[in-house]
Amino acid sequence: MILPKNSSRTPAPKKPVSPEARRNAVIILVLTAALAVIYYGSMTFNFGIYVMWAYMIIFAALLISFLAYNRGFVNKGVTVDMLPPDWSEEKKADFINKTAEREKRSKWMLILIIPFAFVFIFEAIYLFLWSGNLENLFIKK
Repeated sequence: MILPKNSSRTPAPKKPVSPEARRNAVIILVLTAALAVIYYGSMTFNFGIYVMWAYMIIFAALLISFLAYNRGFVNKGVTVDMLPPDWSEEKKADFINKTAEREKRSKWMLILIIPFAFVFIFEAIYLFLWSGNLENLFIKK
């Protein structure tokens, strides 16, 4: 829907970024840069394939353990009304609290998972977009 310029709707005020979120973003950027330098640096030597396999195994292990620990997020957003009626109120509250606690306790894994994912995204962009396609537009042979 296109709104006229003199619309009375005002945008919601933006929430300031927390210091913890800034710290996590910086850590993710530094880890991504470090992992990318190690990955692409090793590709110039004979052991690049071993680094690639190590990255894939570490990434898979982190991702699977994150999903398994959080039980596949099947309980995310569950309310007291959705739980079985034969459960006591204490058991329902405990179930919901444990789900929220699992999410909070596993956030550190995301700080490791995201940089590995970015390295693989960079590699996919290089392999499928740059090599042979976009490279011809920028580099004269």
